[in-house]
Amino acid sequence: MNVTELARQLRTTRAELLEKLPELGFDIGLRAIKIDNRVAESIKRAWGESGRKDRLREQMARSVAAHEKAENKESLSKEIAIPDKISVNDLAQHLGTPVTHFIGYLMKNGIMASLNEQIDFETASVVAEDYGFKATRGDGAVREDSHAVSSKALREIKATRSQDVDGIVRPPVVVVMGHVDHGKTTLLDAIRKTNVVAGESGGITQHIGAYQVEEKGRLITFLDTPGHEAFKAMRERGGQVADVAILVVAADDGLKPQTLESINVIQKENLPFVVAINKMDKPGADIDRVKKELTEINLNPEDWGGKVICTPVSAKKGEGIHELLEMVLLVSDLEKFIADPHKPGQGVIIESHVDSGEGPVATVLVHEGTLRVGEEVVIGSTFGKVKALKDWKGEDVSEAGPSMPVKILGLKSTPSVGEILKVEKIDRSMRKKNVKQYRLVDTGEMHKAKESKTEEKGEEEAEKIPEFLVIVKADALGSLEAFIASLKKLEKPQVKISILKQGLGNITESDVQLAEDENAVVYGFNVRLSQEAQRLSYNRKSEIKLSKIIYELLDDAVVRLKKFVRTEIVEVTQGDFEVLKVFKDSKNESIIGGRVKAAPIAAASKFRVLRDGEPIDEGKIVELQQNKQTMKSLKEGIEGGMKVSGMRGFREGDILKCYLEEERIIS
Repeated sequence: MNVTELARQLRTTRAELLEKLPELGFDIGLRAIKIDNRVAESIKRAWGESGRKDRLREQMARSVAAHEKAENKESLSKEIAIPDKISVNDLAQHLGTPVTHFIGYLMKNGIMASLNEQIDFETASVVAEDYGFKATRGDGAVREDSHAVSSKALREIKATRSQDVDGIVRPPVVVVMGHVDHGKTTLLDAIRKTNVVAGESGGITQHIGAYQVEEKGRLITFLDTPGHEAFKAMRERGGQVADVAILVVAADDGLKPQTLESINVIQKENLPFVVAINKMDKPGADIDRVKKELTEINLNPEDWGGKVICTPVSAKKGEGIHELLEMVLLVSDLEKFIADPHKPGQGVIIESHVDSGEGPVATVLVHEGTLRVGEEVVIGSTFGKVKALKDWKGEDVSEAGPSMPVKILGLKSTPSVGEILKVEKIDRSMRKKNVKQYRLVDTGEMHKAKESKTEEKGEEEAEKIPEFLVIVKADALGSLEAFIASLKKLEKPQVKISILKQGLGNITESDVQLAEDENAVVYGFNVRLSQEAQRLSYNRKSEIKLSKIIYELLDDAVVRLKKFVRTEIVEVTQGDFEVLKVFKDSKNESIIGGRVKAAPIAAASKFRVLRDGEPIDEGKIVELQQNKQTMKSLKEGIEGGMKVSGMRGFREGDILKCYLEEERIIS
């Protein structure tokens, strides 16, 4: 083959080709005109391999430069404000580290503290420095949940009824908490012998429900709190109204973020609790692992010398249910929950919505006294006369005593979840002030607020930040609040989420019209379009998204928000993996064993292979294993195995430089 022709095929010049060939091991001389065809094919392969290595070197150099730049930028901004006293959980969040690891770090340094225990500024600042932060004294005010306005009143009711001389022993109110998909609803199924999961979309609970069951001739009231992250506020309300908590932990999964969040709520509300270790029927169930993780956050099980009651159950098979209920009753007996049924009724609203046939409906959990049909009640800014009471089975009842959940009909408007219901006479002034509010926010008020904000900021500033406009409709108030709170969390500095309108009930013609006029998206959670709205939507271009699963709507919002911001793919450096053994080396998949160095390695990582310090190839991790167990990550210093794709030809001593690719917003 002619050398000039070979250079053309390799997309280079003849002079560059002849100059580089000796580096590749081909010494044909600088004046060569023709070469053997077999040698030419070998040169092509070597040239391609060399080009691949050069590209890998460039990628690694860019990655190192970007990492150093990010570290320099981070070192300049690593300053956090800490109040005079801060809880362990809050400090872990400030430092961006998992609370379990953080508690472990404190224990190693002789600080024995639980999630909600307070530590002083001096201790917190020393700890922050170890994590690479500079601590400064800041405002220690804790942001209160805007919807938990009745927390103080609830505590007052609890304190009052515990001192009642004429009080009788009342059923305990039990809240079931834990991580999503750990089997809370299935556990309640097993307890009350009904099937709620089949009626729940996606197998998750999306409303707070209240139920009563009987065990050994005694009633127990259960609150079911949803496990999905979007319902944090609803879980907190559940903690505030309950007497005892059941913390559900899956035996095959252990403690997860929402488990820790539930523990945080339990400890904050000072609730006695029982740990139900669920899914004991599954092959991967490991009760000792769960107990070990509990001890790591200073919750020591009874059989390990502590005070935390742990009960193994299998909700699916109905095993251990009676033992769990016995433990709940035992805890209740120790606490002695009492209330006076002769007083006027008081309770807390745990759910409210507008029913097409019944009007404004609210579920109330009676805390004190007795609520009767025909009585006048006041709930925050709304009021009404009790026309009917229905128990959790939907059956009519004439009265509801302490710890009994009932649905109440006859209200003038929907109350907010968490508000206190009181039996008292309605005065004339309240009747005049009250307006039937089936929607939470009036559309006109939203427009006025939006216009005033635009005027305050000025037209130029208002134009700088794009707005994602939404209209939100839901079937129940608790779900609406949870969805809006989750939606607001998605807001970025580069894009603002503006809620034009929010309300309960089906999507109406005015909602569709407003969405088209303002170029907004309508999100409907567990609702439908009215006939007029459906007819209008056929001829309009308005975006309407309906779902019975909240995270489907949130995922849609995330996709739409990305269109407003510019993003880039950034490499996040992971640890190195030294190959000690090659078990399988094939075209599609290879299996290698080795040791992790420098930092942990995540299962979704990609890698570049270095041999004698030179990059030779790249690939992707398919699976990580340690002691024949599939792992989500391997820690530094650990020996483990990898199943990889994208490369073959591994040798002992190869170094895998691992990294993750993350999509980040360009600021």
